[in-house]
Amino acid sequence: MFKMYYAAAVDCSVDQGKYTLKILTDLIFKKFPEIEVCGAGIGESPIISTQSTKIFKKAIVAYDLRKLRECDILLMVTDGKTYCAGTHMEVEYARSFGMLIIVYNMGRGLLTNIFLETTADKIVNSIEQLEEVLKELV
Repeated sequence: MFKMYYAAAVDCSVDQGKYTLKILTDLIFKKFPEIEVCGAGIGESPIISTQSTKIFKKAIVAYDLRKLRECDILLMVTDGKTYCAGTHMEVEYARSFGMLIIVYNMGRGLLTNIFLETTADKIVNSIEQLEEVLKELV
């Protein structure tokens, strides 16, 4: 069984974040029960809201990084426009452990973040492409 960490670099409200996570859960994660998924908004890990205090945010980031250490795969979801510092840290952390890094660009257009282009093992631009990559793993 593989363990995959879900990280979203999409600058959106908590409701939008939960909506994106629900779509991915319904369309992808349920199809691959052999892959355990954890990360922001999954299980006990909340999605940090913009109203959260710095203390709360720091505690959640620390919790998420401990969860990331337990994983084999990092799935980073981006809209192609937004790239937050927290996700940059997660990608760097995953890279330092030699994890497989998959970037799902759900935006319209090509991904133009040079850091992600050179760090990611695989960049996909559709749910179908993501599904194909995950099929290779199971």
